[in-house]
Amino acid sequence: MNKRTAVLFTTALLACGQIRSAFSEESHGSHEHHSHDTRGMEMGFSAGYFHLDAENENAPGMHVHLSKRLHEEGLMKHFALGVGGEVIFADHEHYAVLLPLFVYPWRGLVLSVAPSMIIAEHEEDWESEYATHLEAAYVFEIGKIDAGPVVGYSRSSDDKHYMVGLHVGVHF
Repeated sequence: MNKRTAVLFTTALLACGQIRSAFSEESHGSHEHHSHDTRGMEMGFSAGYFHLDAENENAPGMHVHLSKRLHEEGLMKHFALGVGGEVIFADHEHYAVLLPLFVYPWRGLVLSVAPSMIIAEHEEDWESEYATHLEAAYVFEIGKIDAGPVVGYSRSSDDKHYMVGLHVGVHF
C-alpha cells in the first residue's frame, strides 16, 4: 500500500468515526445494531481511490449497486443478491458489470463477491474480460442510510486493482 492510499484509507476511517459519534445519541440507549427493514431494496454507492496494478496507475472511481436480501428472517436474512456497475477514471477508463452476492455476518460488516465483466479500452480497441471483485465494508446506520469505509480487490487473468473509499447505502 503506497503512502497516498494509506492516507486516504485512514481519512475514510476517521470520517466514519466522526459520523458514528455525531449520530450515537440517536441510538445511545439501544444495544440493537443494524435493525434495517430487510424486506426492501438497497441502492449502494461507493466512491474511492483505485490502484490499477498492470498499468501502475492510481485513479478515482466509483460503483453503484442495487441489492435485495434473500429473506426477512432466519439464516437467509444474512445474504443479498444484486446487480451493479463500476467505473475507474484512469487514462484508459475501465468499466465493469457486476453480479454481487452480499454477506452480512456480524453487525455492520458487509462482505461481497461479484463475478463481473470488465470492459476497457486498450490501444484504441475495446476489450472485455471476466473478473472477480471482492469487497469488505463496515457501515454505520444513520436512519435509512448506511455509511462507512470500504476496501475492494478485483482480479482478472491479466490485471488486478485495489480500491479504498467510502460506501453509502440507501434502504427503501
